[in-house]
Amino acid sequence: MDTNFLGPVRVNRAVLPHMRRQRSGLLMHISSGAGRLVLPAAGFYCASKFALEALAESYSYELAAQGIESVIVEPGAYETPVFGNTETAADEARTDTYGAVKQFPAKVNAALSSGAGNPQEVAEAVLRIIETPAGEKQLRYFVSSQNFGLDEINALSNRVQTGVLEAFGLTADTKFLKGKAVGSA
Repeated sequence: MDTNFLGPVRVNRAVLPHMRRQRSGLLMHISSGAGRLVLPAAGFYCASKFALEALAESYSYELAAQGIESVIVEPGAYETPVFGNTETAADEARTDTYGAVKQFPAKVNAALSSGAGNPQEVAEAVLRIIETPAGEKQLRYFVSSQNFGLDEINALSNRVQTGVLEAFGLTADTKFLKGKAVGSA
């Protein structure tokens, strides 16, 4: 939580006063496909990325009228050091009571490692997002050679969220106002 959620919170708090003064900016949140889907044996990781997704989406609505964009990059499986950083329980006797579940971390890591793509794809996606004109960026960018259903989840979520904003009368107030300050004529 400290790295994947509170770290971005601290960075956002540091840069937002400047962005608000200049009435423009881009907050880019690097989440994960695991910020939308849960992987067994990765509950804490998924929770940290779900939290980041919620914060980033909330910011996208709250900051849009100030000319500040908030986007989410959701990489799929990419070879990173995280695969080698999985910790195992110290109490092996307790772990043995979990039966087949104790094998989940190894199976998940093996599956993710075997399907991992080239991280350069994520870097290129980030560059494309940065180069997209202000006001034309989408909220979420899933970057992966494997779909896992994330595109469908994101599309459904977008439709449902649009309905929620409409129901609360927030649609106009959460739109990105390109080049126009709130309250100006």
